[in-house]
Amino acid sequence: MTTDTSQTASSTSPQRSAEGTQSEPQVDPQQLVRSWLNGRARLTADGSVQFAEVHASGRAEKLRRAYDWIATRALLDPYHDMEFGTNTTTGLDTCRIQLPGSSGYASFVLMPLLNLVTNRRLVFVGGPGRGKTTMATLMALLAGATLADVRKGVQHGHPQLTLADLLGGPLPGDLVKAESAEAIHVRWRQWITLRVKIIDEYNRIPTKTQSALLSLMAEGYAEQYEQAVECGPGAWYLTANDDQGGGTFQVIEALKDRIDAVVRCPPLHPGLIDTLADRVAGGATPEEFVPADLVCPPDELDAAAKEVRAVHVSPAVRDLIGLFLGQLDFCRRASDRLEYQTKDTLHLAGKRVGHVCTEDCPLDKSENLCTQTESGVSPRAAQALLHFSQALAYFRGRTEVGADDIRAVMPWVLHDKLPQNPQSPFFQKPENRVFLTDRVSWLWQLFDRAVAQQAAHAPTRKRTLELARTCNAIPALATPDLGRRLHAVRERMDEVVRETELNAVTHSDLVLLKDLYVKCRNELDRRESGT
Repeated sequence: MTTDTSQTASSTSPQRSAEGTQSEPQVDPQQLVRSWLNGRARLTADGSVQFAEVHASGRAEKLRRAYDWIATRALLDPYHDMEFGTNTTTGLDTCRIQLPGSSGYASFVLMPLLNLVTNRRLVFVGGPGRGKTTMATLMALLAGATLADVRKGVQHGHPQLTLADLLGGPLPGDLVKAESAEAIHVRWRQWITLRVKIIDEYNRIPTKTQSALLSLMAEGYAEQYEQAVECGPGAWYLTANDDQGGGTFQVIEALKDRIDAVVRCPPLHPGLIDTLADRVAGGATPEEFVPADLVCPPDELDAAAKEVRAVHVSPAVRDLIGLFLGQLDFCRRASDRLEYQTKDTLHLAGKRVGHVCTEDCPLDKSENLCTQTESGVSPRAAQALLHFSQALAYFRGRTEVGADDIRAVMPWVLHDKLPQNPQSPFFQKPENRVFLTDRVSWLWQLFDRAVAQQAAHAPTRKRTLELARTCNAIPALATPDLGRRLHAVRERMDEVVRETELNAVTHSDLVLLKDLYVKCRNELDRRESGT
């Protein structure tokens, strides 16, 4: 690893006078004292030094410094694909370059850091030698582990990996001596309880062993010989090569569903050759030089995780997320019944979206998002999207999640969750065919269209949302008021059907209104029956 010392040298070297002699630098004593007082140290009344508590901003600032160190010193990623602010465009029609309006970050560096403070599960995808394991190792080192323990704790996937290799097991002598299952002492692998768990090439693990890994990731414990071990809180980092051949196994769907985010490794940039040459000459690796002031011990990570969950998500942002995800799961041709107009209905019948998304469906296939995907996303993926968005807002020093936070993390959370429908008329347009290979840009355009549709439908949805707010406390309403609410909900459903076409946004509002109607009806029935 190289260190740029030019700036430090220039700032500490003495000034030179016009005659060429050195003169002492001029120091403002008052400014120096003010700089001291801006730190954590304070003098008490009795003259002793007291240090203030490290607040949330300090922990978030440490994350930002860790990002800067990795992106500029350790792995040097010049590909900034998470942008904020209003983008400006430069270049020509043949090469458009989008420039961020405010800040920009590299997803390969930022998403692993967000995963560290959310204790979730992230997969690095990329060819061999692209830095997947190195990045995961850096996360473990930032969490306070030693390099020797990290390297010893990395689990390497291979076709012969057994349950005992992954989890541990009893010694042969213990099996011989034991007279019952309770007497067997399982020697669990130490990596299970590490704060950062690294599984290298998890797609090369046999299916049976994948099931054990699934239990550990999903339930937080492993079980053998009627004994169990809990893995505790921690972040998971898994790696997978792009090339799926050569003895790899198909990853079971349940294990894939437990993955919260997928990050792609950046390619080598020619501008990094000088740095790589310096590393070869010095015989050093980034893992050997993690700055001590960037390390976050477990108590700091626990505090940061708690602060992340406290970041506010406004009703407006929640509504946007719900509207966006609802459009992905909607399918008008799946059923005539409102509740079953989803892609899950198609899948249970053994059908694909391409089988029913035809001219028989009156919706505009270029405007409605439902035609572009084969399925929607699970509530688990929606929770991951919210959690990573909170972590990103925390990293940026915000106290509330914004739509830009949702947009920035969304492609990495939904990367492997949304299969495309290549038969969609949307992809048949020449300008949209590139989205079949560039999934990240495809997901961003999906979200941007959802934002535009939210704005377009806002006037007609306003009355529906206001009516929903008046029904928040149904049990507390007097019986006459409850009857009036029931009638108002029924009238509003009729108005929505008359005034708008049955698309995903309308479907979402109708399901909400019917839910309110049923709740009001159930409460009235309960009061009439006296139960």
